[in-house]
Amino acid sequence: MRPPRAGESMSSRGFTLIELMVVILIIGVMATFVTLSIGNRALDDRMDTESHRIEELTKLALDEADLKGIPLGLSFGPDGYRFLAINEKKLWSDYGGSDVFRARKLSAPFFVNLTVENRPVGPAAADTPADKIVPQILLLPGGDVTAFALDLRAPGDALYYHVESDAQGHVTREQRRDRR
Repeated sequence: MRPPRAGESMSSRGFTLIELMVVILIIGVMATFVTLSIGNRALDDRMDTESHRIEELTKLALDEADLKGIPLGLSFGPDGYRFLAINEKKLWSDYGGSDVFRARKLSAPFFVNLTVENRPVGPAAADTPADKIVPQILLLPGGDVTAFALDLRAPGDALYYHVESDAQGHVTREQRRDRR
């Protein structure tokens, strides 16, 4: 900073170009750090919400099966999941007991890796004929369930959610991170 000239007061002095450039550089660096710390926060929040929904709906379906005394099924396809029940024709079909158990889409870019009784299971085909639909997971009266684990993921994201149930219907959910 230069000293004030004769007749010039300290309050009328402006900033030099160097001072302005340094301030702009500092603001830019701070903005970069803020952006990096936020990362994929919106995507992570959506994944948290969706995994929580899967966990809670599975618990609710277990209660529904127990209260109504009917077996329910859960089937994961390439773009979503649905709850199934045995209809009057003795075939599995979408469960119409409540709007809560309607078929649900997984919003892009999410996908599910499903393991049933310690074996990887691919997604159910979307175009399966109505008389060939079978659930991947059974939810039975009395609280028994087909043991399963699923990972809700997004491509390229190290963070994912793991939802798991043992054969007695204890459903848990936890956030995990890939080790790289």
